[in-house]
Amino acid sequence: MTRSPAHVTQPTAQSRFLIIGYGNELHGDAAVGPKVAAIVESWQLQPVKTIVTSQLTPDLVNDLAETDYVIFVDACSDSSCARTVQLDPMVVGSKLPRTLSQNTHNCHPLALLNLAKQLYGQAPQAWLLQVPSESFGLGKGLSSTTQRGCDQAVRIIEQFWKTYQQPAWMSMPALA
Repeated sequence: MTRSPAHVTQPTAQSRFLIIGYGNELHGDAAVGPKVAAIVESWQLQPVKTIVTSQLTPDLVNDLAETDYVIFVDACSDSSCARTVQLDPMVVGSKLPRTLSQNTHNCHPLALLNLAKQLYGQAPQAWLLQVPSESFGLGKGLSSTTQRGCDQAVRIIEQFWKTYQQPAWMSMPALA
């Protein structure tokens, strides 16, 4: 399901958002990250930048350093994933397992955030949006499970946008 920009309002104050959808678009459910990012890109919201990539690499650090909020979108098929879409906060400064931190060609989102903090002295607030996946065959489309998850992920990002586009002080009740 593609949501149209009419469902999303433009912000009154500029916040910079980055959506990074990653995964191999030729391998079935692995394409869900790029597909979600492409849908968000179709909304054409000014302070939102989207990146579609097959893998996370250190060259994305510049984009991370120039944003306030980032959501990484990826397929999730291992046993640590629930059968529902998960949006989990990522804490800059957290350590990665050694096996993940040594790979310079395909990074973990947290490694990129830590690198942005190290190089630029700042990193955005970040979340990992994982979509349940089950089929990664070459040339296959999204499975029905992942298509439902894709639709839910888009709705989560839409709600995130609506929540975070307005500064917190604007939603506080006025003092009498």
